[in-house]
Formats: sequence, structure tokens, C-alpha cells
Amino acid sequence: MDNSIANLGSPEQQQQILEAQKRNQLRNQINYHIADTGTLVGTATDISHILLNELSGFVNKLAVAENLDEVKASVASMKAAIGDIEGQVATGELTFPYQSKGLDTVKLEIIERANGVNNLL
Repeated sequence: MDNSIANLGSPEQQQQILEAQKRNQLRNQINYHIADTGTLVGTATDISHILLNELSGFVNKLAVAENLDEVKASVASMKAAIGDIEGQVATGELTFPYQSKGLDTVKLEIIERANGVNNLL
């Protein structure tokens, strides 16, 4: 074990430090090779806006649909905007980080982050 880490408390604390170092190293690689934080935030914002707009349109059309044909028509815009994503994931052409991290892990991170922010508020 690294001497600088060995002097930093219990084995659990040392493990937490190592995990934090690995996470920071990975984040630095993403920042350098893939996208800086601003770009990632911009992409996440674009995704949120697309989904919010499409979901809003879907909900509004679905709310006034009176028959099955109108229900089917209510998803047309959403299907045109994002319908191809599922197929790309199915073929492996597109993969998401949450798939590698595992859905349970990601959901736990979301819950912890949401509760943490909410507790500060």
C-alpha cells in the first residue's frame, strides 16, 4: 500500500481514499479525452430539454386523445426525436455509462445525491 495512504487512518478510511483517487483519475481522463465539465453539462442540458419538450407534447396530446389512433399519434413526435436510441442500444452501437456502472449503483447514487442536496436545502 502507498506509504502516504498507510498513515491515514483505518483500513476503511484508506479504502475510501483509494476509491476517491480512482474516481478523480477517471474524471480527469474523461475531462481530457472526452469532454470538459462544461461540455458534459451542456449535453446533459440538451438531453433534459429534448426529453422535457417531447414528454410535455406527449402528455398534452395523450390527455385529449379520444381513441386508440389518437393515442398512437400522440407519440409520433417523441418517436421521431428519440425512437432510434433503443435500437442503437440493442445493437451495441450506443452504450450508456449507467449500463457499465449498473442500474442499481446509479439509482443509489441518484438517491444519495438527491437526499444530500435536499438535506442542505
